[in-house]
Amino acid sequence: MWSSGYYGYLSDYLWWWVVLISLIIHTWCFFRLFPKQKPAWLRLALGNALVGLCMLVFVGLLAESYLRFLVVETDSFGATLTSKRWFAVYPRRNSLMHRDKEWTEEKPEGVRRIAFLGDSFTYGWGIKNEEDRFTNLIQRRFNETGGGAVEVMNWAWGKWDTRDHIKATYQAIGEYDVDEIVLCYLPNDIETLIPTTEGFDPTNPPKPKYFNTESSFLFDFLFHRIYARRLPSIMNYFDWLAGGYADEGIWRTQEERFGLIIQHCRKQGVTLRVALLPFVRWPEGRYDPERIHAQIRVFFESNGVPVVDLLPAIAPYDEEDLVVNAHDHHPSELAHAAFAEAIWNAFYARANE
Repeated sequence: MWSSGYYGYLSDYLWWWVVLISLIIHTWCFFRLFPKQKPAWLRLALGNALVGLCMLVFVGLLAESYLRFLVVETDSFGATLTSKRWFAVYPRRNSLMHRDKEWTEEKPEGVRRIAFLGDSFTYGWGIKNEEDRFTNLIQRRFNETGGGAVEVMNWAWGKWDTRDHIKATYQAIGEYDVDEIVLCYLPNDIETLIPTTEGFDPTNPPKPKYFNTESSFLFDFLFHRIYARRLPSIMNYFDWLAGGYADEGIWRTQEERFGLIIQHCRKQGVTLRVALLPFVRWPEGRYDPERIHAQIRVFFESNGVPVVDLLPAIAPYDEEDLVVNAHDHHPSELAHAAFAEAIWNAFYARANE
């Protein structure tokens, strides 16, 4: 099959034209060649069906062309073809596959390094210009205040959880000599500890069983935006997540994972702080963000780790303004700006006044 870069396979797109042109030819032949001695109602019914089918395929071709060539936006799971194209177009990645400039393993003399460890929220999922992310905004504040040479490192990846943050902590300290770790924790970073079943796995976006939607941007759009979002694994995601925090065994294991990060930072003499990121939109149900944030915050504070809870930072704004688009509930540029302001004021403002 012929590839056409960010726009899918050309052969898949040409099939729409083949079907449409074929239908138009068959419709023309029908009206020219259908025997006139046949019942008029049959001629009318078949003719209307063919014309209607031509119009339907034509509308489908327009929708396919629009989604294939003009739409570049993310969804919450990164499952759609338009979302995959966004990741191919916008993020600039370094050799470690993080969305940041290239870092030298040897820290420049006189520079203080701060590594922000996180997942898709920290990565800037859906944010076209990386300069609009909260880590870049904090770097800008350091540059403007002249509080010494500081290098802010965005050490994040979509779908990372605490297990990945542990590995990143060891790597950032051991290989890049960071002076400070800011754990940017989102409540879904506990996901891998919560049980799933074959028919209910909120961590993996559903895929069609009998049709390859990746052959058509339109069918891919219809499956993910209309059908998949109504499946129980998607609709009940936040209730499932809340159940994980309510389970004593799961929470105890998560505390142990947090402890590994705390202990390693202290052993290496590295400052550890926590920025507690909130979901910017969630449905009514078992998920109580204030209770869950308090549960996480109490653990870190009881272990002497400074925490800034960013849930109040987004409270003054409308939900529609806090998400990157209607199909993706990752934080928008406005939400990132609010996060940056709250983190700066909590951790760095006094030292740089």
